[in-house]
Amino acid sequence: MAVDKITTSRAYMTKQVTTLSKTLQEKTTQLATGKVSNTYGGVGNSRLLDLELTQKVGRIEAYQDTIVTAELHIKSLNLTLERMEELRIDSKSAIDPNDFELQSDGQTRSQATAEVLLYEAVSLLNTEVAGYFLFGGSDADQNPVSAVSAILDGADGKDGLRTVMSEYAEANLGPNNNGRLDVSALTTNYAGPIPTDSTFTIAEDGAHDFGFDISSVTNGLSNVAVTGPGGGDPDSFDISFTGQPTVGETISITLTLPPDHTEPVTIELTAKSSANSADSFAIGADLEETAANLRAAISTALEEQASTTLRAASDEWAGSQFFDTFGGTEPMRVDGPPFDTATGLVAGGSTTVSWYTGENTATTNAREDKSAAIDDNLIINYGARANEQGLADVVKSLAIFVATDFTGGTDQDEIYYSQLATNLRGILQPSTTDQSGIVDISTEVSIAHRTLSATSDRHLQMKSSYQTTIDEIEGVDKELLAAEILQLQTNIEASYRASSIVYNLSLVNYL
Repeated sequence: MAVDKITTSRAYMTKQVTTLSKTLQEKTTQLATGKVSNTYGGVGNSRLLDLELTQKVGRIEAYQDTIVTAELHIKSLNLTLERMEELRIDSKSAIDPNDFELQSDGQTRSQATAEVLLYEAVSLLNTEVAGYFLFGGSDADQNPVSAVSAILDGADGKDGLRTVMSEYAEANLGPNNNGRLDVSALTTNYAGPIPTDSTFTIAEDGAHDFGFDISSVTNGLSNVAVTGPGGGDPDSFDISFTGQPTVGETISITLTLPPDHTEPVTIELTAKSSANSADSFAIGADLEETAANLRAAISTALEEQASTTLRAASDEWAGSQFFDTFGGTEPMRVDGPPFDTATGLVAGGSTTVSWYTGENTATTNAREDKSAAIDDNLIINYGARANEQGLADVVKSLAIFVATDFTGGTDQDEIYYSQLATNLRGILQPSTTDQSGIVDISTEVSIAHRTLSATSDRHLQMKSSYQTTIDEIEGVDKELLAAEILQLQTNIEASYRASSIVYNLSLVNYL
Protein backbone atom coordinates (compact mmCIF):
# COMPACT_ATOMS: atom_id res chain seq x y z
CA MET A 1 0.00 0.00 0.00
CA ALA A 2 2.82 2.42 0.79
CA VAL A 3 4.32 1.88 -2.70
CA ASP A 4 0.93 2.59 -4.34
CA LYS A 5 0.57 5.81 -2.36
CA ILE A 6 4.02 7.01 -3.40
CA THR A 7 3.29 6.25 -7.07
CA THR A 8 -0.02 8.04 -6.90
CA SER A 9 1.61 11.05 -5.25
CA ARG A 10 4.15 11.20 -8.06
CA ALA A 11 1.42 11.29 -10.73
CA TYR A 12 -0.50 13.92 -8.84
CA MET A 13 2.59 16.08 -8.37
CA THR A 14 3.44 15.84 -12.10
CA LYS A 15 -0.07 16.90 -13.04
CA GLN A 16 0.06 19.89 -10.72
CA VAL A 17 3.41 21.07 -12.06
CA THR A 18 2.13 20.76 -15.65
CA THR A 19 -1.01 22.74 -14.84
CA LEU A 20 0.98 25.46 -13.12
CA SER A 21 3.41 25.66 -16.05
CA LYS A 22 0.56 25.99 -18.55
CA THR A 23 -1.07 28.71 -16.46
CA LEU A 24 2.28 30.51 -16.22
CA GLN A 25 2.67 30.38 -20.00
CA GLU A 26 -0.84 31.83 -20.52
CA LYS A 27 -0.20 34.60 -18.01
CA THR A 28 3.16 35.41 -19.59
CA THR A 29 1.53 35.63 -23.04
CA GLN A 30 -1.16 37.93 -21.66
CA LEU A 31 1.48 40.16 -20.13
CA ALA A 32 3.40 40.32 -23.42
CA THR A 33 0.34 41.03 -25.65
CA GLY A 34 -1.68 43.06 -23.19
CA LYS A 35 -4.75 41.03 -24.14
CA VAL A 36 -6.68 38.49 -22.18
CA SER A 37 -6.92 36.18 -25.18
CA ASN A 38 -5.93 35.84 -28.82
CA THR A 39 -9.46 34.75 -29.76
CA TYR A 40 -12.90 36.27 -29.23
CA GLY A 41 -13.90 33.09 -27.43
CA GLY A 42 -11.41 33.89 -24.70
CA VAL A 43 -13.03 37.17 -23.66
CA GLY A 44 -16.09 35.56 -22.15
CA ASN A 45 -19.62 36.91 -22.36
CA SER A 46 -18.46 40.24 -23.89
CA ARG A 47 -17.23 38.64 -27.08
CA LEU A 48 -20.24 39.74 -29.19
CA LEU A 49 -19.88 43.36 -28.08
CA ASP A 50 -16.14 43.16 -28.65
CA LEU A 51 -16.64 41.84 -32.17
CA GLU A 52 -19.20 44.53 -33.05
CA LEU A 53 -17.02 47.36 -31.76
CA THR A 54 -13.97 46.00 -33.59
CA GLN A 55 -15.93 46.00 -36.84
CA LYS A 56 -17.01 49.60 -36.25
CA VAL A 57 -13.41 50.64 -35.63
CA GLY A 58 -12.43 48.95 -38.90
CA ARG A 59 -15.09 50.89 -40.82
CA ILE A 60 -13.99 54.14 -39.23
CA GLU A 61 -10.39 53.49 -40.21
CA ALA A 62 -11.48 52.88 -43.81
CA TYR A 63 -13.42 56.16 -43.80
CA GLN A 64 -10.42 57.93 -42.29
CA ASP A 65 -8.25 56.73 -45.18
CA THR A 66 -10.81 58.18 -47.61
CA ILE A 67 -10.92 61.42 -45.65
CA VAL A 68 -7.14 61.83 -45.84
CA THR A 69 -7.24 61.64 -49.65
CA ALA A 70 -10.34 63.83 -49.99
CA GLU A 71 -8.92 66.44 -47.63
CA LEU A 72 -5.74 66.65 -49.70
CA HIS A 73 -7.80 67.17 -52.86
CA ILE A 74 -10.13 69.74 -51.30
CA LYS A 75 -7.37 71.77 -49.66
CA SER A 76 -5.53 71.93 -52.98
CA LEU A 77 -8.77 72.81 -54.75
CA ASN A 78 -9.49 75.64 -52.32
CA LEU A 79 -5.99 77.07 -52.67
CA THR A 80 -6.24 76.97 -56.45
CA LEU A 81 -9.68 78.60 -56.44
CA GLU A 82 -8.39 81.35 -54.17
CA ARG A 83 -5.62 82.10 -56.65
CA MET A 84 -8.04 81.94 -59.57
CA GLU A 85 -10.22 84.54 -57.86
CA GLU A 86 -7.18 86.76 -57.32
CA LEU A 87 -6.25 86.23 -60.96
CA ARG A 88 -9.77 87.23 -62.04
CA ILE A 89 -9.39 90.49 -60.16
CA ASP A 90 -5.90 91.00 -61.60
CA SER A 91 -7.28 90.33 -65.08
CA LYS A 92 -9.95 92.96 -64.67
CA SER A 93 -7.26 95.47 -63.74
CA ALA A 94 -5.00 94.36 -66.59
CA ILE A 95 -7.72 94.74 -69.24
CA ASP A 96 -7.74 98.52 -68.94
CA PRO A 97 -9.96 100.34 -71.50
CA ASN A 98 -7.76 103.43 -71.20
CA ASP A 99 -4.34 101.82 -71.63
CA PHE A 100 -3.94 101.70 -75.41
CA GLU A 101 -0.18 101.70 -75.73
CA LEU A 102 1.33 99.60 -78.50
CA GLN A 103 4.68 97.94 -77.92
CA SER A 104 7.32 97.06 -80.51
CA ASP A 105 5.87 93.54 -80.94
CA GLY A 106 2.45 94.91 -81.92
CA GLN A 107 0.76 94.03 -78.64
CA THR A 108 -0.51 96.63 -76.25
CA ARG A 109 1.09 96.69 -72.84
CA SER A 110 -2.13 95.43 -71.29
CA GLN A 111 -2.25 92.52 -73.76
CA ALA A 112 1.24 91.46 -72.70
CA THR A 113 0.12 91.43 -69.06
CA ALA A 114 -3.04 89.52 -69.97
CA GLU A 115 -0.98 86.88 -71.78
CA VAL A 116 1.06 86.20 -68.64
CA LEU A 117 -2.15 85.86 -66.65
CA LEU A 118 -3.61 83.54 -69.29
CA TYR A 119 -0.67 81.15 -68.99
CA GLU A 120 -1.06 81.13 -65.21
CA ALA A 121 -4.80 80.50 -65.43
CA VAL A 122 -4.29 77.49 -67.71
CA SER A 123 -1.56 76.17 -65.41
CA LEU A 124 -3.83 76.50 -62.37
CA LEU A 125 -6.68 74.69 -64.11
CA ASN A 126 -4.28 71.84 -64.89
CA THR A 127 -3.39 71.39 -61.22
CA GLU A 128 -2.69 67.73 -60.38
CA VAL A 129 -2.61 66.10 -56.93
CA ALA A 130 -1.39 62.53 -56.62
CA GLY A 131 -2.42 61.65 -60.16
CA TYR A 132 -5.82 63.39 -60.00
CA PHE A 133 -6.40 66.56 -62.02
CA LEU A 134 -8.63 68.72 -59.86
CA PHE A 135 -10.49 70.56 -62.64
CA GLY A 136 -11.09 67.61 -64.95
CA GLY A 137 -14.38 66.44 -63.44
CA SER A 138 -14.35 62.77 -62.39
CA ASP A 139 -11.15 60.76 -62.00
CA ALA A 140 -9.22 62.80 -64.58
CA ASP A 141 -5.73 61.49 -65.28
CA GLN A 142 -4.49 64.10 -67.77
CA ASN A 143 -4.50 67.86 -68.30
CA PRO A 144 -8.11 68.99 -68.79
CA VAL A 145 -7.10 72.29 -70.46
CA SER A 146 -5.20 72.52 -73.74
CA ALA A 147 -1.97 74.48 -74.12
CA VAL A 148 -2.30 78.23 -74.66
CA SER A 149 -0.75 77.97 -78.13
CA ALA A 150 -3.35 75.38 -79.16
CA ILE A 151 -6.18 77.47 -77.75
CA LEU A 152 -5.12 80.58 -79.66
CA ASP A 153 -3.78 79.17 -82.92
CA GLY A 154 -5.13 75.63 -83.19
CA ALA A 155 -3.45 72.23 -83.23
CA ASP A 156 -3.64 68.87 -85.02
CA GLY A 157 -5.48 70.32 -87.99
CA LYS A 158 -8.15 71.99 -85.86
CA ASP A 159 -8.74 75.73 -85.67
CA GLY A 160 -8.03 77.88 -82.65
CA LEU A 161 -9.65 80.99 -81.24
CA ARG A 162 -8.03 83.46 -83.65
CA THR A 163 -9.52 81.69 -86.68
CA VAL A 164 -12.96 81.48 -85.09
CA MET A 165 -12.86 85.20 -84.20
CA SER A 166 -11.80 86.09 -87.72
CA GLU A 167 -14.71 84.18 -89.28
CA TYR A 168 -17.22 85.79 -86.93
CA ALA A 169 -15.76 89.21 -87.70
CA GLU A 170 -16.22 88.65 -91.45
CA ALA A 171 -19.78 87.45 -90.93
CA ASN A 172 -20.71 90.41 -88.75
CA LEU A 173 -19.00 93.18 -90.70
CA GLY A 174 -20.11 91.88 -94.09
CA PRO A 175 -18.69 92.56 -97.53
CA ASN A 176 -19.02 96.34 -97.11
CA ASN A 177 -17.56 96.38 -93.57
CA ASN A 178 -20.65 98.21 -92.33
CA GLY A 179 -22.48 95.58 -90.28
CA ARG A 180 -24.35 93.76 -93.08
CA LEU A 181 -26.43 96.82 -94.05
CA ASP A 182 -27.12 97.95 -97.60
CA VAL A 183 -27.14 101.71 -98.22
CA SER A 184 -28.75 102.32 -101.59
CA ALA A 185 -27.83 104.98 -104.09
CA LEU A 186 -29.85 108.20 -104.21
CA THR A 187 -33.01 108.27 -106.25
CA THR A 188 -33.76 111.88 -107.20
CA ASN A 189 -36.60 113.44 -109.12
CA TYR A 190 -36.26 116.81 -110.83
CA ALA A 191 -38.37 119.70 -112.04
CA GLY A 192 -36.08 120.78 -114.79
CA PRO A 193 -32.62 121.12 -113.25
CA ILE A 194 -34.01 121.54 -109.76
CA PRO A 195 -34.38 118.40 -107.56
CA THR A 196 -37.84 118.04 -106.09
CA ASP A 197 -37.15 115.03 -103.89
CA SER A 198 -34.26 112.67 -103.16
CA THR A 199 -34.49 109.30 -101.42
CA PHE A 200 -32.16 106.52 -100.26
CA THR A 201 -32.80 103.29 -98.38
CA ILE A 202 -30.94 101.51 -95.60
CA ALA A 203 -31.74 97.80 -95.27
CA GLU A 204 -30.48 94.67 -93.60
CA ASP A 205 -29.08 92.14 -96.06
CA GLY A 206 -31.17 89.20 -94.87
CA ALA A 207 -32.80 87.32 -92.02
CA HIS A 208 -29.94 86.26 -89.72
CA ASP A 209 -28.26 87.22 -86.46
CA PHE A 210 -25.07 88.66 -87.93
CA GLY A 211 -24.28 92.34 -88.07
CA PHE A 212 -26.48 95.22 -87.03
CA ASP A 213 -30.22 94.90 -86.63
CA ILE A 214 -32.22 98.04 -87.35
CA SER A 215 -34.28 98.94 -84.30
CA SER A 216 -35.71 102.42 -84.77
CA VAL A 217 -35.18 105.83 -86.35
CA THR A 218 -35.97 109.12 -84.64
CA ASN A 219 -36.33 111.90 -87.18
CA GLY A 220 -36.01 115.53 -86.16
CA LEU A 221 -35.24 116.94 -89.63
CA SER A 222 -37.61 119.37 -91.34
CA ASN A 223 -38.64 118.53 -94.91
CA VAL A 224 -37.38 114.95 -94.46
CA ALA A 225 -39.65 111.92 -94.24
CA VAL A 226 -38.60 108.60 -92.75
CA THR A 227 -40.57 105.51 -93.70
CA GLY A 228 -40.02 102.43 -91.57
CA PRO A 229 -38.52 100.38 -90.10
CA GLY A 230 -41.43 98.01 -90.19
CA GLY A 231 -40.40 95.74 -87.33
CA GLY A 232 -39.89 92.67 -89.49
CA ASP A 233 -36.71 90.81 -90.25
CA PRO A 234 -35.03 91.97 -92.34
CA ASP A 235 -35.80 95.59 -91.53
CA SER A 236 -35.33 98.63 -93.73
CA PHE A 237 -36.23 102.31 -93.81
CA ASP A 238 -36.30 105.11 -96.38
CA ILE A 239 -35.06 108.67 -95.91
CA SER A 240 -36.72 111.04 -98.35
CA PHE A 241 -35.79 114.74 -98.73
CA THR A 242 -38.42 117.11 -100.08
CA GLY A 243 -36.60 120.20 -98.93
CA GLN A 244 -33.77 121.44 -96.79
CA PRO A 245 -33.55 120.77 -93.02
CA THR A 246 -32.62 123.47 -90.55
CA VAL A 247 -29.17 123.79 -88.96
CA GLY A 248 -29.09 122.07 -85.57
CA GLU A 249 -31.78 119.50 -86.33
CA THR A 250 -30.89 115.85 -85.80
CA ILE A 251 -31.70 112.34 -86.94
CA SER A 252 -30.96 109.27 -84.77
CA ILE A 253 -30.67 105.68 -85.92
CA THR A 254 -30.75 102.96 -83.27
CA LEU A 255 -29.19 99.59 -84.11
CA THR A 256 -28.76 96.49 -81.97
CA LEU A 257 -25.75 94.22 -81.61
CA PRO A 258 -25.48 90.46 -82.16
CA PRO A 259 -26.04 87.79 -81.18
CA ASP A 260 -29.25 88.47 -79.24
CA HIS A 261 -29.75 92.04 -80.50
CA THR A 262 -30.73 93.56 -77.19
CA GLU A 263 -27.82 95.97 -76.71
CA PRO A 264 -28.44 99.22 -78.60
CA VAL A 265 -26.01 101.39 -80.55
CA THR A 266 -27.18 104.85 -81.58
CA ILE A 267 -25.91 106.95 -84.47
CA GLU A 268 -26.98 110.59 -84.14
CA LEU A 269 -26.20 113.11 -86.85
CA THR A 270 -26.77 116.86 -86.67
CA ALA A 271 -27.41 119.15 -89.62
CA LYS A 272 -24.74 121.86 -89.89
CA SER A 273 -23.82 124.49 -92.37
CA SER A 274 -20.58 122.62 -92.91
CA ALA A 275 -19.69 119.18 -91.56
CA ASN A 276 -16.69 119.43 -89.28
CA SER A 277 -17.20 116.38 -87.06
CA ALA A 278 -18.10 112.73 -87.32
CA ASP A 279 -21.53 113.29 -85.79
CA SER A 280 -22.77 115.82 -88.33
CA PHE A 281 -23.67 116.29 -91.98
CA ALA A 282 -23.56 119.44 -94.09
CA ILE A 283 -26.53 121.18 -95.58
CA GLY A 284 -25.67 121.41 -99.25
CA ALA A 285 -26.61 123.76 -102.06
CA ASP A 286 -29.82 121.88 -102.69
CA LEU A 287 -31.78 118.99 -101.18
CA GLU A 288 -30.03 116.40 -103.38
CA GLU A 289 -26.62 117.47 -102.17
CA THR A 290 -27.86 117.50 -98.56
CA ALA A 291 -29.32 114.02 -99.00
CA ALA A 292 -25.99 112.85 -100.45
CA ASN A 293 -24.14 114.36 -97.49
CA LEU A 294 -26.45 112.60 -95.01
CA ARG A 295 -26.08 109.32 -96.90
CA ALA A 296 -22.29 109.62 -96.82
CA ALA A 297 -22.31 110.53 -93.12
CA ILE A 298 -24.52 107.53 -92.30
CA SER A 299 -22.29 105.22 -94.36
CA THR A 300 -19.17 106.48 -92.59
CA ALA A 301 -20.81 106.19 -89.16
CA LEU A 302 -21.91 102.62 -89.91
CA GLU A 303 -18.39 101.63 -90.95
CA GLU A 304 -16.91 103.20 -87.82
CA GLN A 305 -19.40 101.52 -85.52
CA ALA A 306 -18.92 98.22 -87.35
CA SER A 307 -15.13 98.33 -86.98
CA THR A 308 -15.31 99.24 -83.28
CA THR A 309 -18.48 98.46 -81.32
CA LEU A 310 -19.74 95.69 -83.61
CA ARG A 311 -16.27 94.14 -83.94
CA ALA A 312 -15.97 94.01 -80.13
CA ALA A 313 -19.39 92.34 -79.85
CA SER A 314 -18.39 89.91 -82.60
CA ASP A 315 -15.20 88.93 -80.76
CA GLU A 316 -17.16 88.36 -77.57
CA TRP A 317 -19.70 86.23 -79.44
CA ALA A 318 -16.97 84.14 -81.08
CA GLY A 319 -15.21 83.68 -77.73
CA SER A 320 -18.42 82.54 -76.08
CA GLN A 321 -19.02 79.96 -78.81
CA PHE A 322 -15.44 78.72 -78.43
CA PHE A 323 -15.27 78.57 -74.63
CA ASP A 324 -18.83 78.02 -73.35
CA THR A 325 -18.85 74.22 -73.69
CA PHE A 326 -20.02 73.18 -70.21
CA GLY A 327 -22.16 70.07 -70.14
CA GLY A 328 -21.18 68.90 -73.61
CA THR A 329 -22.20 72.04 -75.51
CA GLU A 330 -20.58 71.99 -78.95
CA PRO A 331 -18.80 75.11 -80.28
CA MET A 332 -20.60 76.68 -83.23
CA ARG A 333 -18.79 78.00 -86.28
CA VAL A 334 -19.89 80.40 -89.02
CA ASP A 335 -21.38 78.48 -91.93
CA GLY A 336 -18.89 79.38 -94.64
CA PRO A 337 -16.93 80.14 -96.68
CA PRO A 338 -17.84 82.63 -97.80
CA PHE A 339 -18.13 84.09 -94.33
CA ASP A 340 -18.98 87.72 -95.12
CA THR A 341 -22.38 86.72 -96.51
CA ALA A 342 -23.08 83.79 -94.15
CA THR A 343 -26.53 83.51 -92.63
CA GLY A 344 -26.12 80.74 -90.05
CA LEU A 345 -23.92 78.65 -87.79
CA VAL A 346 -22.81 75.03 -88.00
CA ALA A 347 -21.53 72.60 -85.39
CA GLY A 348 -17.77 72.97 -85.07
CA GLY A 349 -16.79 70.24 -82.66
CA SER A 350 -14.85 68.28 -85.29
CA THR A 351 -13.02 71.30 -86.72
CA THR A 352 -12.27 73.32 -83.62
CA VAL A 353 -9.73 72.79 -80.85
CA SER A 354 -11.36 71.58 -77.65
CA TRP A 355 -9.88 73.94 -75.11
CA TYR A 356 -11.33 71.77 -72.31
CA THR A 357 -10.88 67.99 -72.59
CA GLY A 358 -11.96 66.79 -69.14
CA GLU A 359 -15.28 65.30 -68.00
CA ASN A 360 -17.97 67.11 -70.00
CA THR A 361 -21.14 65.04 -69.76
CA ALA A 362 -24.45 66.80 -69.41
CA THR A 363 -24.97 67.91 -65.81
CA THR A 364 -26.21 70.83 -63.76
CA ASN A 365 -23.81 70.18 -60.89
CA ALA A 366 -20.14 69.54 -61.57
CA ARG A 367 -19.57 68.92 -57.86
CA GLU A 368 -21.12 65.47 -58.33
CA ASP A 369 -18.29 64.44 -60.64
CA LYS A 370 -16.09 63.58 -57.65
CA SER A 371 -17.50 61.95 -54.51
CA ALA A 372 -16.14 60.48 -51.31
CA ALA A 373 -18.02 58.24 -48.84
CA ILE A 374 -16.83 59.45 -45.44
CA ASP A 375 -19.39 57.80 -43.16
CA ASP A 376 -22.36 55.47 -43.28
CA ASN A 377 -24.91 57.23 -45.53
CA LEU A 378 -22.73 60.36 -45.82
CA ILE A 379 -21.12 61.29 -49.15
CA ILE A 380 -19.45 64.60 -49.98
CA ASN A 381 -19.14 65.95 -53.53
CA TYR A 382 -16.22 68.13 -54.57
CA GLY A 383 -15.78 67.75 -58.33
CA ALA A 384 -14.89 70.73 -60.52
CA ARG A 385 -14.63 71.40 -64.24
CA ALA A 386 -12.40 74.00 -65.81
CA ASN A 387 -15.19 74.95 -68.22
CA GLU A 388 -17.63 75.95 -65.49
CA GLN A 389 -18.76 79.48 -66.19
CA GLY A 390 -16.83 81.29 -63.46
CA LEU A 391 -13.57 79.60 -64.41
CA ALA A 392 -14.14 79.62 -68.17
CA ASP A 393 -14.95 83.35 -68.10
CA VAL A 394 -11.44 84.14 -66.86
CA VAL A 395 -9.77 82.08 -69.60
CA LYS A 396 -12.22 83.39 -72.21
CA SER A 397 -11.71 87.06 -71.38
CA LEU A 398 -7.93 86.81 -71.30
CA ALA A 399 -7.72 84.70 -74.47
CA ILE A 400 -10.02 87.00 -76.48
CA PHE A 401 -8.02 90.02 -75.38
CA VAL A 402 -4.69 88.39 -76.23
CA ALA A 403 -5.93 87.09 -79.60
CA THR A 404 -7.20 90.47 -80.82
CA ASP A 405 -5.15 92.47 -83.35
CA PHE A 406 -4.72 96.17 -82.62
CA THR A 407 -1.50 96.54 -84.60
CA GLY A 408 -2.94 99.22 -86.89
CA GLY A 409 -2.66 101.72 -84.07
CA THR A 410 -5.35 103.96 -85.61
CA ASP A 411 -7.98 105.98 -83.79
CA GLN A 412 -10.52 103.32 -84.71
CA ASP A 413 -8.21 100.63 -83.28
CA GLU A 414 -8.12 102.57 -80.03
CA ILE A 415 -11.91 102.84 -79.90
CA TYR A 416 -12.18 99.13 -80.76
CA TYR A 417 -9.68 98.32 -78.01
CA SER A 418 -11.56 100.39 -75.45
CA GLN A 419 -14.94 98.86 -76.33
CA LEU A 420 -13.62 95.30 -76.26
CA ALA A 421 -11.84 95.88 -72.95
CA THR A 422 -15.06 97.25 -71.46
CA ASN A 423 -17.02 94.22 -72.69
CA LEU A 424 -14.47 91.76 -71.31
CA ARG A 425 -14.39 93.47 -67.94
CA GLY A 426 -18.16 92.98 -67.89
CA ILE A 427 -17.60 89.24 -68.32
CA LEU A 428 -15.07 89.15 -65.49
CA GLN A 429 -17.38 91.08 -63.15
CA PRO A 430 -21.04 90.85 -64.25
CA SER A 431 -23.11 93.75 -63.01
CA THR A 432 -26.02 91.43 -62.22
CA THR A 433 -24.21 89.43 -59.49
CA ASP A 434 -22.66 90.29 -56.15
CA GLN A 435 -19.89 87.71 -56.42
CA SER A 436 -18.06 85.85 -59.13
CA GLY A 437 -18.72 82.31 -60.30
CA ILE A 438 -15.37 81.29 -58.83
CA VAL A 439 -16.53 82.35 -55.38
CA ASP A 440 -19.70 80.30 -55.87
CA ILE A 441 -17.61 77.21 -56.66
CA SER A 442 -15.29 77.89 -53.75
CA THR A 443 -18.23 78.26 -51.39
CA GLU A 444 -19.65 74.88 -52.38
CA VAL A 445 -16.25 73.21 -52.00
CA SER A 446 -15.75 74.88 -48.61
CA ILE A 447 -19.07 73.47 -47.39
CA ALA A 448 -17.85 70.01 -48.38
CA HIS A 449 -14.60 70.65 -46.51
CA ARG A 450 -16.42 71.70 -43.35
CA THR A 451 -18.50 68.53 -43.52
CA LEU A 452 -15.30 66.55 -44.02
CA SER A 453 -13.57 68.15 -41.02
CA ALA A 454 -16.58 67.71 -38.74
CA THR A 455 -16.92 64.06 -39.75
CA SER A 456 -13.20 63.45 -39.21
CA ASP A 457 -13.41 64.88 -35.69
CA ARG A 458 -16.46 62.75 -34.96
CA HIS A 459 -14.67 59.64 -36.22
CA LEU A 460 -11.73 60.32 -33.91
CA GLN A 461 -14.03 60.66 -30.91
CA MET A 462 -16.08 57.57 -31.73
CA LYS A 463 -13.00 55.47 -32.50
CA SER A 464 -11.45 56.50 -29.18
CA SER A 465 -14.64 55.60 -27.33
CA TYR A 466 -14.95 52.23 -29.07
CA GLN A 467 -11.28 51.45 -28.55
CA THR A 468 -11.51 52.21 -24.84
CA THR A 469 -14.33 49.70 -24.46
CA ILE A 470 -12.46 47.13 -26.56
CA ASP A 471 -9.37 47.57 -24.42
CA GLU A 472 -11.45 47.07 -21.28
CA ILE A 473 -12.88 43.85 -22.68
CA GLU A 474 -9.70 42.44 -24.20
CA GLY A 475 -7.10 44.03 -21.96
CA VAL A 476 -5.51 42.87 -18.71
CA ASP A 477 -4.41 44.48 -15.46
CA LYS A 478 -0.67 44.22 -15.92
CA GLU A 479 0.17 44.91 -12.25
CA LEU A 480 -2.22 42.21 -11.04
CA LEU A 481 -0.98 39.89 -13.78
CA ALA A 482 2.65 40.43 -12.74
CA ALA A 483 1.78 39.57 -9.16
CA GLU A 484 -0.02 36.42 -10.28
CA ILE A 485 3.00 35.40 -12.38
CA LEU A 486 5.31 35.84 -9.38
CA GLN A 487 2.95 33.74 -7.26
CA LEU A 488 2.84 31.05 -9.95
CA GLN A 489 6.62 31.02 -10.19
CA THR A 490 6.84 30.56 -6.40
CA ASN A 491 4.26 27.77 -6.46
CA ILE A 492 6.05 26.01 -9.33
CA GLU A 493 9.40 26.19 -7.54
CA ALA A 494 7.78 24.72 -4.43
CA SER A 495 6.13 22.00 -6.48
CA TYR A 496 9.41 21.13 -8.12
CA ARG A 497 11.06 20.74 -4.70
CA ALA A 498 8.20 18.62 -3.41
CA SER A 499 8.27 16.51 -6.54
CA SER A 500 11.99 16.02 -6.22
CA ILE A 501 11.58 14.70 -2.69
CA VAL A 502 8.79 12.37 -3.78
CA TYR A 503 10.73 11.09 -6.79
CA ASN A 504 13.76 10.31 -4.60
CA LEU A 505 11.80 8.21 -2.03
CA SER A 506 12.34 4.38 -2.19
CA LEU A 507 12.20 1.35 0.20
CA VAL A 508 15.99 1.30 0.42
CA ASN A 509 16.02 4.97 1.45
CA TYR A 510 13.24 4.33 3.90
CA LEU A 511 15.05 1.32 5.47
